[in-house]
Amino acid sequence: MTSADAIVLGAGPAGLGAGLALARAGARVVMLEGGSRAGGLCVTLRRDGFAYDLGGHIPFVRDDARVAWLRELLGGALRWVDRPVACVVDGRIVPGRYLDQRDPAQMGAAGPTGLDPASGLGYLAARAGAPAVERFMRRYLEKIDGMPLERVPAARVERLLVGQAAPAGFWYPLGGIGRLMDAMAEAVQAAGGRVLLGARAEAVLVEGGRVRAVDVEAAGRRLRIGAPALVAGLPAGAAAALVRPAPPAGIVPELRMRAVCIVYLAVARERLTPEPWIQVDDPAVPFARLLEARNWSPGMAPPGETVVGMECYCDPDPADPVWGLDDDALAAACARALAQPLGLLDDPAEARPLQVVRLPRAYPVVALEEVERAMALPRWLASIGGMSLAQGGAVIEAIEAGEAAASRIL
Repeated sequence: MTSADAIVLGAGPAGLGAGLALARAGARVVMLEGGSRAGGLCVTLRRDGFAYDLGGHIPFVRDDARVAWLRELLGGALRWVDRPVACVVDGRIVPGRYLDQRDPAQMGAAGPTGLDPASGLGYLAARAGAPAVERFMRRYLEKIDGMPLERVPAARVERLLVGQAAPAGFWYPLGGIGRLMDAMAEAVQAAGGRVLLGARAEAVLVEGGRVRAVDVEAAGRRLRIGAPALVAGLPAGAAAALVRPAPPAGIVPELRMRAVCIVYLAVARERLTPEPWIQVDDPAVPFARLLEARNWSPGMAPPGETVVGMECYCDPDPADPVWGLDDDALAAACARALAQPLGLLDDPAEARPLQVVRLPRAYPVVALEEVERAMALPRWLASIGGMSLAQGGAVIEAIEAGEAAASRIL
């Protein structure tokens, strides 16, 4: 195919959301994915009889229409997980995220005045009270992003508080989040679109202020696909690096990237806890989130065994106390934390390492004072005729961003 109505860069959840919306609207759409499978970071890994997602991917579904959409794609392979995210408070696992916790004795207590409402601290203090922020929220949020809550933008915290809430539980694909990504890719092709895996976009050609074509390398061949419209299901910086002619000098910001190491340990028990996902704010524990795959979908671990995944947030720097550990040392540190202080194992030796995945550029960290500068690049990309960005975080949020990007170019 040397021409299309629209090209989608990336077959992660945002790209798949865009590609499926375009194909079902009757557009001739070509999706380009440099990896060997669809899903981006939303994939399900398999090793030694275990299945586990690359991190915790909760589909935060808000309405019946989206549940029906999931059922149409997955049929009966959809499970209701009837537990919310939990967190560790005073050494106990309690229901709800840190952002959901409140101290009745402190409700309505006055906090500091003059807080910047555009900051994460000001946003949360106005809604939960400053005592609750200090008691429950600050330590976890700062562990995730690695910066003071005063510098975290309110929009970032709002997305976590509102967009990633599942107080009663959540719907989840049986067998892992990769099943949803595969179903979406199959649906794109069933609707007449094409999903090209191992196809790397090398350049997005812009003439007269409009998208004209994309140069692609696939299976050792180079080809040019002409199209008047393009959805970038990629970070803005990655999309801009492909544009020819290049962006204006100085418009691409130097953003700090947050790294994530995901450690998977197998344990010869039916389960460690009944919780699917536990947040941990203790700075002495290397991980901030713990997920137990069996509690998301029972068939993801062999009988009598369980696998836990631990997300360790850090900076991609050898001096970082987490990133600087080799894989064996990091796995051992996580096993020790499961025993003490969490008390989930009697002996760290019960856990055996399965896999350690390192993502040196997991997501950008934008401080409050950097927001305006960081927005210059997405605005420039959006000014290109036919170009539409699909930016999103959690699974459904990213899919919806892709659908919105598709609607802008249809």
